[in-house]
Amino acid sequence: MKNIFLNRFLLVAVAVLLGVTSSFAQRVPAANTPTISNPLGQSSAGTGPSMQWPLFLGGSFGIGSGAGVGDGHGIGVCQIKPMIGAWMPGLAFVRLGYGFSSYEEKNSDDKKSEVKSSDFSVDVGAHLLSEFYLTGSYSRVSALSENGDIAWNEWSAGFGTFWVVFSRTFLTLDIGYHWVLEHYDPFLDKDVSGGRWQMNLGFSVFVY
Repeated sequence: MKNIFLNRFLLVAVAVLLGVTSSFAQRVPAANTPTISNPLGQSSAGTGPSMQWPLFLGGSFGIGSGAGVGDGHGIGVCQIKPMIGAWMPGLAFVRLGYGFSSYEEKNSDDKKSEVKSSDFSVDVGAHLLSEFYLTGSYSRVSALSENGDIAWNEWSAGFGTFWVVFSRTFLTLDIGYHWVLEHYDPFLDKDVSGGRWQMNLGFSVFVY
């Protein structure tokens, strides 16, 4: 488990480093290269159009400290989420996402069973200092297994930043805490609640 987590952490670190490097490179245009405007109103090198509409498509994967309830599944990738939304860099954004994941959980008889979960989430954010922002979200989560189906609500709060990779493409990094509200768990045969820390690495591509 530790080696798997280390490998995933290294992949995240490499992706973030590439994003920072690409963003820095685009801030220094060549002498004979035409410039365009990126969504922050700065100049970057390239020949493509700048963002015209605030609509974007994207996705993220989350690394978290378990599912937040029950035995969870240790530290690792806990969520993959395609997203769509509207974003005005430097001001605010709203993101709609549909995530999915799976993990194993033990019931009261110490029997393991696979749990497949999905969630619909609404994220909102407000910028503080150009590339830095605060985030909050609401999620409705459903978990399916042979022992029964579960559904619960989650709230989260955190912060994040982004890097401009191309004129209309961002890499994003969010870190936040998720509160899992109380619900009945058929595995443990009782009401449960909890929480987890989660880091999301994602991307956003403006459609026009």
